[in-house]
Amino acid sequence: KFIVCNADEGDPGAYSDRYLLEHQPHAVILGMMIEGYIVGASWGVLYIRAEYPESIVICEAEIKKLYEKKLLGNNILGTNFSFDFKVIHAQGAYICGEETALLSSIEGQRPEVRVRPPYPAQVGLFNKPTIVNNVETLACIPFILKQGGNAFSAIGVGKSTGTKLVSLDSFFNRPGIYEVDMGTPLSVVFEELGKGFKSEIKAMHIGGPLGGLVPFSKINELNISFESFQEKGFLLGHASVVCIPKEFPLVKYLHHLFVFTAHESCGKCFPCRLGSIRGAELFDKAIHTENKIDKTLLTDLLETMEIGSLCALGGGLPLPIKNAMMYFEEELRAYFS
Repeated sequence: KFIVCNADEGDPGAYSDRYLLEHQPHAVILGMMIEGYIVGASWGVLYIRAEYPESIVICEAEIKKLYEKKLLGNNILGTNFSFDFKVIHAQGAYICGEETALLSSIEGQRPEVRVRPPYPAQVGLFNKPTIVNNVETLACIPFILKQGGNAFSAIGVGKSTGTKLVSLDSFFNRPGIYEVDMGTPLSVVFEELGKGFKSEIKAMHIGGPLGGLVPFSKINELNISFESFQEKGFLLGHASVVCIPKEFPLVKYLHHLFVFTAHESCGKCFPCRLGSIRGAELFDKAIHTENKIDKTLLTDLLETMEIGSLCALGGGLPLPIKNAMMYFEEELRAYFS
């Protein structure tokens, strides 16, 4: 059995994993060890993206210290529990943030998304049972073990329990990473923690490239919870906030999202592989020629990607496009037929 930590934080604007790996590495490492003890796994694999060289150095150094103190390895502290670590230096592929592509990458294979079922918990790394969790989840485990599940669930609202690390970009007067209770109003995060915006913005892309495109007018209607974002047709995701300035043409941003997806697609399923290219072509022609986008054609394309894609890369891209078409219809009208 394996415990795998998905530290391939590829969402532009997100750096919460980097913060945890560099400033609280023991929370993540201990979370993996506890999880390994609970499920009977003897190996922990920490998969860190190449763009975080400091995270790799720090985590490897701390793991080495744990080995020296006999807190890792065979028969830890004289018990029958053995646990070893392997740190993987990833190579910068966005698709490796998807758990099954990540497993293929660890095995030395082309990082393609796997068809599920079977799920990694049954057939995962090297066809063995594997638990894959993200950095923030694992960092919460020591607190939950020490304080109890009730103490953790007492924080937050509804099914969104505990806290969330929110990454604010450089459009804020006080950019940075903030840990807030789930349920905290978005306006409090932006105004009290981020100290407002340096310049006028029209939208925020929250939760990475596949997250919701939130118009500025919706700030007071949302809070930091999965339910709040879902009810309004958005996605909290990684809780990274990338601002779109008022003067930036939104059509260029949507074109960029398709280009990004086309570049990062693993190519295994055709809705994502071909759909992202076709979408990029539609917007490219609308921007640079007199061709208009057929709204029905684009809607069909987005639906095909949403339903037919194997993972959230192709399946999640339609959300911000749909948000833009809904809330910025007037700005985009000139590009549609």
